[in-house]
Amino acid sequence: MTEYPVGATHTTARIVSALAGGREAGVTELARELDVSKASVHNHLVTLERLGVVLSADGRYRLGLRLLDLGMGVRDGLDVYQTARPEVRGLAESTGESTALVVAEHGDAVHATVEDADRNDRRLRVGSRVPLHATAAGKLILAYRSRDDVDAYVETHGLNRLTDRTIQSPSALRDELRSIADRGLAFDRGEIWEDMRSVAAPIRREVRGEALAGALAVLGPAERLSGKRLEEDLPGLVLSAAKRIELDLAD
Repeated sequence: MTEYPVGATHTTARIVSALAGGREAGVTELARELDVSKASVHNHLVTLERLGVVLSADGRYRLGLRLLDLGMGVRDGLDVYQTARPEVRGLAESTGESTALVVAEHGDAVHATVEDADRNDRRLRVGSRVPLHATAAGKLILAYRSRDDVDAYVETHGLNRLTDRTIQSPSALRDELRSIADRGLAFDRGEIWEDMRSVAAPIRREVRGEALAGALAVLGPAERLSGKRLEEDLPGLVLSAAKRIELDLAD
């Protein structure tokens, strides 16, 4: 079990997570759900409200947009985001599918920007986080890490099953990562959602010890991303766009 040096901070984070997705909840409801005293939950919520993180009305609390402002500020400060934006937009226009710039954070593939999210039913949008082992972009990021780093990911985060196609064996993951590293391209064939597919290419540049600045991905429903379109047509477009981002980053 993970230990937290500051338990109160952990409680605050749990309350924030419990209110995710636009949920509204009262003190009693949250206290019961989180197994924390009502007095403690109330004090945390009042503090969060005074900090502008949550809003309240009639004894019900919900998250405000303060965290969005903070997150967008962090995202806007990434040079790979600033450089990749036009390519992500152009790739969406040329493919007619959702496209994304993906970066790694705490074992997740984080979608720093997504163009035309409606084309993947908004299941992946700006800020969406999915496990690295269950998505094309995430597997690509793992493929450029050392074996020790990959083993540490598996030990820390596990290989949670999202669909019947999600990789759940460490040996199978290592085999897949070797194949991805050899071809410089990764695919997701229903590993997050059974009816979704994606293809991703690396954006090579070392950032804070990572071999990649991120990954560029095209994603959409299996009915459109399959066969020759997924295996041959889209990879060339994604690779070319990722290479242009690399060159721009190097300037």
